[in-house]
This record gives sequence, C-alpha cells and structure tokens, in this order.
Amino acid sequence: MRIGIFGQGRLGSAIAGLVRGAPDLELVWAVDGPGNPEAVDLAFDASTAAAVPEHLQWALATGTDLVIGTTGWSLPDLEQRCRGRIGVLVAPNFSLAVALMARLATVLGRFAALDGELDPYILEHHHRLKADAPSGTARRLAEAVLAGCPAKTAWTLGTPAPDQLNIAVIRAGTEFGSHTVGLDGAAETLHVSHQARSRAVFAQGALRAARWLHGRKGLFTFDDCANETLDPLFGALR
Repeated sequence: MRIGIFGQGRLGSAIAGLVRGAPDLELVWAVDGPGNPEAVDLAFDASTAAAVPEHLQWALATGTDLVIGTTGWSLPDLEQRCRGRIGVLVAPNFSLAVALMARLATVLGRFAALDGELDPYILEHHHRLKADAPSGTARRLAEAVLAGCPAKTAWTLGTPAPDQLNIAVIRAGTEFGSHTVGLDGAAETLHVSHQARSRAVFAQGALRAARWLHGRKGLFTFDDCANETLDPLFGALR
C-alpha cells in the first residue's frame, strides 16, 4: 500500500518511521504545509486543524483514503462528503487500550447512574505545547461517560452544574498523554487510567487503522476498527 503523510511533527514522524519498516507499506511522501502531492492509496493527516479541510478536498479529488489523527477541527458535512467516494477514518487517539478505556468509561457512567453519591470526572495531562484543550481523547471519554449516565447531560471545563461532567486539564512538561476516568463518592473512589509511554503506541494504532480502512468507503472512527478486537473480549466477559 502506497502511503503519504501530511505533517512531519511528532505523530507524523513516528508514523513515517513505522511505515518505512513495514514490508507491506511504501512511504511515497511526507510533507508540511500546503501543496498538491501525488495520489497514493492512503494518506495520514497528522498536521494541524486548520489544514484538515484542504487535505480532505485533496483526498476526494484524488480518490485517496484518509486517516485523520489531527484534533480540534469540525466539518459537520464530513460523512455526506465522503460517502460512497473514499474511506475516511477519524481518531483523536490511535491506542487500542484507549478504545477499550472508552468502553469502560461507559460502564463507569452506568455505575454512577446507580448511585447519586458517585460523581464521575475526567482528568487529562499533556505536554505544554499541545494546542487543544480538552484533548480529543478526553472529549471521546466524556461522550462515553455521558452515554452511560443520563443524569449528566454535558461536560464542562469549569465548575460543573449538577448535570455536568467535569473535565480537568493539565498542560505542563513533556507528558505524551495521560487520561483518567474516575468516580468520586463519600465512601469510596474508583478510577481507570491510561498513560502513553511513547508516541509509538499511536503510530502502531495508526497503521492498524490504515490497513483496516483501505478498501472501505464512508466515514469511520477508530472504535469501528477496534471493535474487531474488542467485541470478542466483551462477549467473553458477559
């Protein structure tokens, strides 16, 4: 599979390194900034939020599947634009363990719904240079908690109202990414945490997403890709 990469920052460079070492993949180009590179089988977007619309337009024009790992952008008509034309996979986080954590976050939300004394929350910590806050991963985990806990109708970064889920954000140091979903009660606490030790886990997951996406058409998330691995696990736990 012929691969292109938009963005040569931390994530883009990590993906490029793994692509070069994969026998079934060929890195054709990796670029920063605007441009009109040649068509490939699949491209990764690991650039900036502002560049995503242009890269999507290029992908549609060239018929190139696109895996988007950039966060902080919004295209409300994305599904309509790519339907039946190319495959697009959007992922705030490429870690299979984080995909599992999102499922567990819904379970924690359901557990909180059983006991009004248990208050769910999310804490995330990234390096000082990360642009968006909260992270795309924290937003995804918040959606998962809200799906399980009807008493919480939205998330907030500020002091929460009774029907709001609080997300706390730290931007300091060189942290790759740390996320916690917790329940805090008068008599007990419970939390599930994930900490990335390097960007290799995200690059490995990005390649997993690329291999899964190629040949499919429409809009997908990393959860769709992860379901093939996680569905049998949860079936075994029932």
